[in-house]
Amino acid sequence: MQPPRPALLRHALIAIFALAAIAAAGWLAYVLALDAGFARMQREANDRLALIASTFDATVARYRYLPAVLSLADPIRELYRRPNDAAAIAAANRYLQSLNQSARSAELYVLDSTGLALAASNFDQESSFVGHGYAFRGYFVDAMRSGEGHYYAVGATTGQPGYFLSHRITEGGKTLGVAVVKIDLSALEAEWARAGDLVAMEDENGVIFLASREDWKYRPLVPVPAARLAELNAVQQFGQAIDPAPVFVPKGNRQRIQIGHARGRGNIELGEYALQIRPGDQGWKLLLFSDVVDSRRNAATVAIAGMFALIASLLVVLVAYQRRQVVRAKLDAHDVLERRVAERTEELRRTMESLVQSAKLASLGQALAGVAHEINQPLAALITYLASSRVLLRRNEVDRAAENLDLMSSIAERMKALIDHLRTFARKETGTRSAVALAPVIDNAVRLLQYRIDHEQIEVERPAPAEPLYSLANPIRLEQVVVNLLSNAIDAMRESDRRVLRIALGSEGTRAMIEVGDTGAGIAPEHLKALFDPFFTTKETGEGLGLGLSISYGIVREFGGDILVDSAPGKGSTFKIVIPLMDIAPGAQRQEVQA
Repeated sequence: MQPPRPALLRHALIAIFALAAIAAAGWLAYVLALDAGFARMQREANDRLALIASTFDATVARYRYLPAVLSLADPIRELYRRPNDAAAIAAANRYLQSLNQSARSAELYVLDSTGLALAASNFDQESSFVGHGYAFRGYFVDAMRSGEGHYYAVGATTGQPGYFLSHRITEGGKTLGVAVVKIDLSALEAEWARAGDLVAMEDENGVIFLASREDWKYRPLVPVPAARLAELNAVQQFGQAIDPAPVFVPKGNRQRIQIGHARGRGNIELGEYALQIRPGDQGWKLLLFSDVVDSRRNAATVAIAGMFALIASLLVVLVAYQRRQVVRAKLDAHDVLERRVAERTEELRRTMESLVQSAKLASLGQALAGVAHEINQPLAALITYLASSRVLLRRNEVDRAAENLDLMSSIAERMKALIDHLRTFARKETGTRSAVALAPVIDNAVRLLQYRIDHEQIEVERPAPAEPLYSLANPIRLEQVVVNLLSNAIDAMRESDRRVLRIALGSEGTRAMIEVGDTGAGIAPEHLKALFDPFFTTKETGEGLGLGLSISYGIVREFGGDILVDSAPGKGSTFKIVIPLMDIAPGAQRQEVQA
């Protein structure tokens, strides 16, 4: 006997509604997961862009002072007084060549007021600038007009691309000429390529001049009108015609991110990418392209998982309904049926939670924010020294500016070593160790954070040790640990009325101890056990990833030591680094200090 027609119609409507609900839920899950993926991509891209921009600015800043230095040098001044004297020309050429080798710039040269090159660091090469005119170059025009200039172009004489910085040379209110430094940025492009990033730099005309892909150079980011392209080609900035084929073809926005298709040489499709733009100086823009395939794949996985979960839930509901129909008359079995339905629903909920958590951990494991976290303090110190150097150069205090440059170079080397150490830590490798004097390690760490200590008005207590203490360790890694503990202590006292930072170095038996104490809010007892776990943090969202203490603990364990914590909520915390002492003979101590 077939069911009556109203029942069949009702069942058909229920089936249609269920299919529509499953499709709608899948689409909603896909959209939400995709938006979350793009939001995460935007945060990661912004962090990466900030790091790349800092590296670019630091690279250029190393040479920004050189044109001004040239304008004050005696051999250059003498050359302008006697431009036709062979001895003056030879002296200026040798000075430029020596300074260029020391500064590791691409080329140094000086022009007269008409743009003619009087002397150059490459005077003894076939591609020498001497005797060539460069009045048509933008850096010469800008320097003559406003005192300084900057310009990226392919060299008219050498055919090699570079970034040109210029400075007007004057004496007694009269313009003598222009000093120019050429910087080779190819190493920066190579570093982008080695890092696996799709990075490019766009000039004020919308043309890419630096890129991790060679086939993107001297092409517009987006289509440029033919008339405008002809104007740009007439300038011959890049020594060749600009390829009119755009690198990026936008197709829309999502989460305020441009989405489009990237293209290689010959308009070959490279795939779908999200474009993040960071404006810079001189109207330039730093571009980062992020592949959206993974985000779409993850969103599809979440959507499929959600649809299967909903189907399973509907099946559970259907089974429960049918069982109620069968056992309606059996009241004694009703409780058993309800309990089974609840158990199955709970199992499905736990399965969904597990899927979501797995996806979250996978994305965190691919993040690069750990490197940005570890080099944040050195970058801040570097920016401070850069600002100070600019002031000193404007005051013509070259010696003091040179001292700052030495400090900046030291900080840059330390950051490079720090990044290498983070990579080594990720591979579970051990760094080179030697006899390390512990007091200088603490001095360097405090010096690195001095600007924060002064800004936060923190009192530092630093009892001196009775005698020099040494340990077998890696000085950069150990300094990294101390910097992390000091930074955490400063953060902990942000809301405290009394801010005292205590740094002590001492020994107990065969162990050396470095103590870092604060008068902050302290650590809750329930948080102490998880303090050194990766990604554990008590800071606000966006202020920390919870990697610092975990990495520091691993470094100290490499040295055969430990990190101990003593904290009283409301009174402050003390972190103690305990590492083995190393006995050094008096002669060896002197040798270590001299080194």
